[in-house]
Amino acid sequence: MKQIELTLSNKLSKALQKEAEDARQALEVHIAKKLERITPPIEGVDRKRLEKNFPKLVVFLERIPSVEVVSHKVENDAFWWIKLRVDTEHPLAWRVVQELGFVLNYISISEKLPTVFKPVSPPPYLNGGIEFLAWVIESTYNYIDPNWILGELEGRLPNPVDDETKWEV
Repeated sequence: MKQIELTLSNKLSKALQKEAEDARQALEVHIAKKLERITPPIEGVDRKRLEKNFPKLVVFLERIPSVEVVSHKVENDAFWWIKLRVDTEHPLAWRVVQELGFVLNYISISEKLPTVFKPVSPPPYLNGGIEFLAWVIESTYNYIDPNWILGELEGRLPNPVDDETKWEV
């Protein structure tokens, strides 16, 4: 093991110390375990794979009925996000929201993906109603391969995803 030295703010240091005490662990062990849970294995730290596979996920999402990709980005720290607009006038809009929420937020306790699908909005008092609502898909860990998320969506959403008759209940 390699030993490193960290300088933490007093507030963060106290919070970590309290967490370690509650977990009945040494501070160093607690911090190491916490970092292990959120740090991908070295094989997964591949910026080129991330950049290569991200556009494939964006193209797939654009094929979903009622969905328009508004913007997307891979951040410098290798987290990524995709902002969507869902046409609320489309008859499948809420079915699409439900399906994306299911797959991206909580397939099951044992299959939770490292993503979140959530609504975002400018202040409602500055503009109108639901037409200003947007949706964001975010990776909750860095270096998450968008190709993995694409595979999960392809395997669980109607197939082919752009065939509206496949979305009907």
